[in-house]
Amino acid sequence: MILISRRPVGVLAVMALCVASPAVAQPAPAANTCLTCHATLTDARLATPATLFSGTDVHRERGFACVDCHGGDPTEGDKARAHDPARGFKGAPAGQAQIAACARCHSDATLMRRFAPRQRVDQAAEYATSVHGKQLAAGHGDVATCASCHGSHGIRLVNDAKSPVFPTNVAATCAACHADPRHMAAYRLADGTALPTSQFADYQKSVHYAALTKGNDLAAPTCNSCHGNHGATPPGVGAVTNVCGTCHAVFQTKFQMSVHAQIFDKGCVECHSNHAVLKPSDDMLGSVGQAVCATCHSGADDKGAVAADRMRRGVEGLKLVIGRSDELIARVRNAGIEVSNQELALTEARTRLTLARTEVHTANPAAVEAIIAEGTAIVAGVDRAGQDGVVELRFRRRGLAISLGAILLFVVALGLKVRQIDRRSHP
Repeated sequence: MILISRRPVGVLAVMALCVASPAVAQPAPAANTCLTCHATLTDARLATPATLFSGTDVHRERGFACVDCHGGDPTEGDKARAHDPARGFKGAPAGQAQIAACARCHSDATLMRRFAPRQRVDQAAEYATSVHGKQLAAGHGDVATCASCHGSHGIRLVNDAKSPVFPTNVAATCAACHADPRHMAAYRLADGTALPTSQFADYQKSVHYAALTKGNDLAAPTCNSCHGNHGATPPGVGAVTNVCGTCHAVFQTKFQMSVHAQIFDKGCVECHSNHAVLKPSDDMLGSVGQAVCATCHSGADDKGAVAADRMRRGVEGLKLVIGRSDELIARVRNAGIEVSNQELALTEARTRLTLARTEVHTANPAAVEAIIAEGTAIVAGVDRAGQDGVVELRFRRRGLAISLGAILLFVVALGLKVRQIDRRSHP
């Protein structure tokens, strides 16, 4: 998803993003007519930047002021003199001027060590390689620049949950442009087709979005995880597998071993899609119904269909025996028999099932069946122990029945004896 912004940069645009050079990176002067004047204006376009900057702004908190990005004279009460170009007034930088303004500080390693030693200083160079940067260089003035994503005033740290580039907010930030058909209408893919605008809606259906928003997993992928941020660009078709492999390394390795690696131009996307990555299921495997394999393979004489069906049968077979064994062990456990070793063994069998599903990406039925066989052997051992438990349970029940019978006979005999004694005592 490549971000192209339509949001205009206001009169005080990007002052907070572009911290100034070391020579002027000093605590804000006591007199700052920029804020006092703009805060009293009735035009929200001019007043809001002052309000935002006076609130939570990472640059203001570190001692930078309006003049560091916009120039001018912050001690002068007269508007004309405060905005005099002779006094360095630059106004609101836009386009390439905005990138340059921010880069004055964010590309200065010496300065950044002082305020944010861990922050990279190559963002401007990386931006120039992005789709946004290239479009900007080509003369498109409405593409995303620094302020489009980070904001221009009231800028927050990336790890601030209210920042527009915090992981849970990134997709919505990108969607501000990429979900707008009118804004994106001016742009085309390399083959001349219109850029899609459904990425955000598709992403919201994905397992990645669920993990990020519902599972609170901030490491779950969002737009910039795959496309990059400052150097944002769509992954080339040949790079998709490597992009997915950043997180799914084992699946990448298995896929590279398969015949599909030389056939699928789009790699993982061929089966799993890109933005609308749904939770995988065993129903994807096979050559019938809604199975993904059926897209290319069908018929009894299709080797791919035969292989897919073999792998599906193996996976389903192991799932079935694990389920049955689990029920058996649960019944024995509930009867009071120790089965912790068998429960651990079933966990290992489920691990084999997971490994078999992973091995499916090799498209090699023999490799999948070898893992299935290991899992089946583990389950067979659990079943034997479970049946032994059933036998023991029956033995215990028979012993209990005999004991109860003996106790009952004793009680009856005792009762009769008591009655006999009682009659003797009362002729």
